[in-house]
Amino acid sequence: MNDAQKPLDGNGSVSSKEGTRSKPVLRDTAYRKFMDYLLSGQLKPGRLVSQRELCEAIGASIGAMREALKRLEAEKVITLIPQRGVMVREPSEKEINDIYEIRKIFEVHAVRVFAVTGDLQKIAKIKAQTKEAIEGKAETRQELGLLSRERSLVDDLLHQLIIGALNNTTLDEMFDRLQVLVSVSRLSVQPRFMDSLPGLNEHLEIIEALENRDKEAAETLMSVHLEKGRRRAVGLD
Repeated sequence: MNDAQKPLDGNGSVSSKEGTRSKPVLRDTAYRKFMDYLLSGQLKPGRLVSQRELCEAIGASIGAMREALKRLEAEKVITLIPQRGVMVREPSEKEINDIYEIRKIFEVHAVRVFAVTGDLQKIAKIKAQTKEAIEGKAETRQELGLLSRERSLVDDLLHQLIIGALNNTTLDEMFDRLQVLVSVSRLSVQPRFMDSLPGLNEHLEIIEALENRDKEAAETLMSVHLEKGRRRAVGLD
């Protein structure tokens, strides 16, 4: 769960240029809206836009938008270009490879632990959502875009559950940052590489191993899945 979804502690308010104060809830809402706007495909990596254009597009105040953009720049999602605007970064192939190398280290461990102690009721729910996403149909271009977005969201559920079950706050925060960069990287490759279907089918295999409490199989399948995900992210498979 990222910071925008967690209870707010009331800290971090900052003054905007107009002299008002951007409250954390407004900043975090602007962050969520920006990410939804970006991941819906309406803002492509490499495109330069002004802060005011973004405010109009997502319905955020300039103060909240500025604070959200500071966070996004720190997370390496965007680059702020003085006097020009905002540009979504395109993660390099090395960055993507580095991300997946880190993910392999802790997700392979996490899935092995989950196979032994994880909540199978939660796994059953994700299994149903995964099958529903795989079987989803789209006839129009708009429906296809919505289905693709839905599949992308479902794609993240299994990983989030497995990492979350370790109950490690530091790892949760690291995972959230990595997932953001992986999601952005998907926008930079050809449409056929953005299809979540291969990954979702691989998830079903991992889920079956978890249901059987087979930690060796779950570990192997997760390792293979992440390697295939890496290749898809850089446009190889």
